[in-house]
Amino acid sequence: MIVFLREKFIAQLFLIVVGIVFIIGSFLLFDIVGGGGALGGGSDNPVAFEINGVKIQQREFENLVSGEMARQQQQSQNRSQIEREEIEQQILDLLISRQVLLGSVQISNAEVEQYIRNDDDLLSNYNAILQSGNGDDFREYVRSLLINQVLLNQIQGLELVTDAEVENEYRRQNTKAKLKYIQFQHFWYNGAAKVNDAEAQAYFEAHKEKYEKGEEVNLRFIKLDPQNFISGEDLQAYYNEHQQEFKTPEAVKARHILKKFPDNATDEQKTEVKAEAEKLLETVKAAIAEGEDFAELAKEHSEDTGSAPQGGALRGRNPDLPPGDYFARGDMVQPFEKAAFDELAPGEVSDLVESRFGYHIIKLEEKRPEEIKPFTQARSEINDKLIQIVGAEQAKAVAENLLFDVEILDYQEAIQLDRYKDLSLTVQDTGFFTVADNNIPEIGRKWSYQDVVDQVFDMEVNISAISTNREQNGDINAYFVVKVLEKKPATVPEFEAVKAQVVDDIKGEKAKQLALEDAQKLIALRAPDESLEDLVAKYEAPEEISNKEREAKESNLFALSPTSGFISGMGTCRDAMFAAFGMELNEVAGALQGDNAAYIIQLVEREEPDMEKFENDPAERAKIWQTLLQTKQTEIYRNWLATLKKDAQIVDKRSGRS
Repeated sequence: MIVFLREKFIAQLFLIVVGIVFIIGSFLLFDIVGGGGALGGGSDNPVAFEINGVKIQQREFENLVSGEMARQQQQSQNRSQIEREEIEQQILDLLISRQVLLGSVQISNAEVEQYIRNDDDLLSNYNAILQSGNGDDFREYVRSLLINQVLLNQIQGLELVTDAEVENEYRRQNTKAKLKYIQFQHFWYNGAAKVNDAEAQAYFEAHKEKYEKGEEVNLRFIKLDPQNFISGEDLQAYYNEHQQEFKTPEAVKARHILKKFPDNATDEQKTEVKAEAEKLLETVKAAIAEGEDFAELAKEHSEDTGSAPQGGALRGRNPDLPPGDYFARGDMVQPFEKAAFDELAPGEVSDLVESRFGYHIIKLEEKRPEEIKPFTQARSEINDKLIQIVGAEQAKAVAENLLFDVEILDYQEAIQLDRYKDLSLTVQDTGFFTVADNNIPEIGRKWSYQDVVDQVFDMEVNISAISTNREQNGDINAYFVVKVLEKKPATVPEFEAVKAQVVDDIKGEKAKQLALEDAQKLIALRAPDESLEDLVAKYEAPEEISNKEREAKESNLFALSPTSGFISGMGTCRDAMFAAFGMELNEVAGALQGDNAAYIIQLVEREEPDMEKFENDPAERAKIWQTLLQTKQTEIYRNWLATLKKDAQIVDKRSGRS
């Protein structure tokens, strides 16, 4: 019997260890990995890898690599640094991780089902995925989560952190530095970076894998949007027949001033708070009698940090509330609700109302009875509902009929049939695109039509099919009748086709070096004890750079990070971060190379940790201890996983590889 762990730490640790890409990619992996290679290879889709006897197909592996390259390129500021070979290794590593984990712990089908049904979010996703016929895949995804939870649970009890480590971590977090710096952004030097044809050709020959173009497809399609099967009359008719669905609850608008109980308050402390609250009530009522605004009094006196800045206004959680600061029955604690709904009239201010939070002074501003939302407010909700229960069904029926007709007639002839004339259907061709492209020509952004992309690259040429595209919540947003007109295999393009990209890549590398050299020239001019302001006055910019001005700026205070080189107010430069905590005050260092710029730096401020606070704050020590413990447990888990991966049997079956 397994223990079901839902703590945030488990989820965070799982993400850290296995990687966000592994989570996202798991759904794709279900279609790639089958026990003993159930999908089969075939001459057009050979086996790329075997991991402990499980086969990974070439086409699906390439699709994963291309998709991950596209994701990283979208996030990267410097696209030239995305190396295909590096991405291939990342994907392979994730596949290996998943496979060795699945073989490390036995989780029964009953445990998987129980876990899904005990989690409302998982159950909702599961029910949506069942409709697409991928229930088995989702259960395998959950099985992999449970395996990780079981394994992580086994290291939960380990005590690995000493008092000295806690103190050292507190010192690291609270020892801070501030830098003055002169910045040399890499892209400023792009114009000064020269590349000749021979140099570009040589670079291309040495880095061909970087410019490989994935498999391409050209589609013919007819799109059926469920929205087009819903009319304004349909919306109005549904509203007229189902008005009870659009009833807003009884609601009130009120403000309050809270005199708060201390945490874990004793009876004696509660008595003290009541006495203070009674005095406050007298003050508030006297101020109101003199014409003062309750909202301003709440801002001044209320101890409810959430509502005080809004003048004590409260908003409930009921999704059917009208716009504004209203709340319904059930949104507030019972004594508060009773006063607001049953005892006060609009405009009245209550006496003290006790709840588990403390003593409230409540002003009721407005009462609203149950009412039916007007059609204009309900229209969008009705539209979304009818798209799924009417529009999607009708679009699916038309798609099924069209699929039959396009097999007999061509696409253009089919949409001219009488039964389709009122639908204003069009036939379009996308032209060639790859799985890594961010946009599908004539269709839209890939992220909005991922289901279509996933399907068409597995289709055969000249075969028509229906593709169902869903939003992330599982709702259908379109049906497509599609046919793959042509396919092009993955190739390395000719040099001339990618010459501009090659030149840009070389320029990016050269610009980075030129920025560093420019910083080095300036630091070489610095006299002993010279300030950065005086040094920057000596700067003479090279020709052909886009920004010829330099100035001394200051970063924000920052602590030494073990995982990141980002310095707030400056940029990312790991060398500068480490240098800052080894420098004397006003010492100058450089030139240092960062991710996007070179730097000359000067330490201008150092903030030391408050060790007295550390000694007298057990909560802070406990927080640091817990963080360090989780980090060490993660390291143990990672090392264990690495041992499993090292022992895994990996066979690379790609042509020319071993």
